[in-house]
Amino acid sequence: ASDDAASGMPPTAREWRHFTASSDGTRIECLITDFPRAEDEKRAREDWFILVHAHPKLGGCRQMMLPLARSLAARGHGSVCVALRGTSESLGSSTWRGSEAEGEDVLAACALAANGTLAGANANARCHLVGYSYGGTICGYALKRKHPNVASYIAIGYPRGSYGCGLYGVGAKWLMRDHFDALAESETPKLFIHPERDEFTTVKTMETLVEEKLERGVRELRVLKGADHFSAATDARVVEQTVDWILEFVARCARREDSS
Repeated sequence: ASDDAASGMPPTAREWRHFTASSDGTRIECLITDFPRAEDEKRAREDWFILVHAHPKLGGCRQMMLPLARSLAARGHGSVCVALRGTSESLGSSTWRGSEAEGEDVLAACALAANGTLAGANANARCHLVGYSYGGTICGYALKRKHPNVASYIAIGYPRGSYGCGLYGVGAKWLMRDHFDALAESETPKLFIHPERDEFTTVKTMETLVEEKLERGVRELRVLKGADHFSAATDARVVEQTVDWILEFVARCARREDSS
């Protein structure tokens, strides 16, 4: 109980590991946060957050998404932190540029909500893909499949790449581009939460992306004042602001869906 209090987790929430399989059979580890005591509620929890970490070859792992998962849990929302293939106890191998196979790892986590593995979830679950850095590109691949439970796409510190950011920016621009067609062609509502002092991509580049490069569906950009790329998933103040914006966006999307 004291650990829960220290992490901000409500006493009704639990964190537990679960292994699932990607579409090619690769074992994928997930850390799930859900609310088993809420199973007898008349209406199942509808919104689930699929959290995807930064680059596996540069130290990215599911643990870096825990602050977001616990902040969401403190507000009553369940989530799945996905360990992409080749990280933690997931099998398979990671890639430098991202792949459709890694996108399938994300969709395997969505299936846990749709098939009722998560407490309170069912076939009508709305899954919100939340990718940090490289995770945002992998969630872009996941959009290509048009999974019926995917309700929104949210990228934190999206690595579009800017020449003005020097070597970091050029590297991001070269490595993180193969998924972009899937992202651009998707009608799924998209929210980009971007650090003001991001070392890979400038705010100006993100403004151009949202206003000119992406033409389909709802697109929004929010800027984290004073934050850099590496504090976006760890700084407590930044995490709380990020979760505020995510939940506001999800609520707006739900209202649009209900009124259409």
